[in-house]
Amino acid sequence: MKLPLILTCLLAGVLCACSKSSTPHYYAIALPDAQANTIAPSQRPLVVVADVELADYLNSVGIVYQQDDVQLTTANQHRWAEALDKQLTRTLLQNLRQQLPDWQWQNGQTAGQSLAQLQVKVRGFHGKADGHAVISGEWTLIRNQQQYSGQFQQEYPLPADGYPALVRELRNGWQHTSQQMVQQLKPLLTTAATHQTE
Repeated sequence: MKLPLILTCLLAGVLCACSKSSTPHYYAIALPDAQANTIAPSQRPLVVVADVELADYLNSVGIVYQQDDVQLTTANQHRWAEALDKQLTRTLLQNLRQQLPDWQWQNGQTAGQSLAQLQVKVRGFHGKADGHAVISGEWTLIRNQQQYSGQFQQEYPLPADGYPALVRELRNGWQHTSQQMVQQLKPLLTTAATHQTE
């Protein structure tokens, strides 16, 4: 008669442990802003920005963590509040509109004649066991049937342990990456706009 009682206690303990550990934590690097998605047409040159493309292992709800030189783990309890590619695309657009206001930046397929198209591929956006946040990838600007490209790769030391510190450093690192892109894109777009008006 004692055996069923012991099993009941063990089962109750497992259920309690599961209920405590099954509550996921959600993180965001970019929350949707209150502004309308539709932007009025402008006389400024149009640049179409494709959705940020993620490496397959990053295309998950869980935050990715690199254990060592060959192991990557996707967290079960620490998840992105929204698809990562959407967050990265939205943040990139916000930064481009703020830092390069002489051009009109639109996401996706846009009717009308565009000056150029920008594609960004993110190959690394994760934490490492040595206490760093990793951001890497490349961008391609297509204009006048010509392609211009650049790469970005950076590791940022984490100020503290835990997923909140990792997400904040990834957010700050993506801002820095966007600023670097702006510096590389501006002369290419300026040249393109000059040729278009000639």
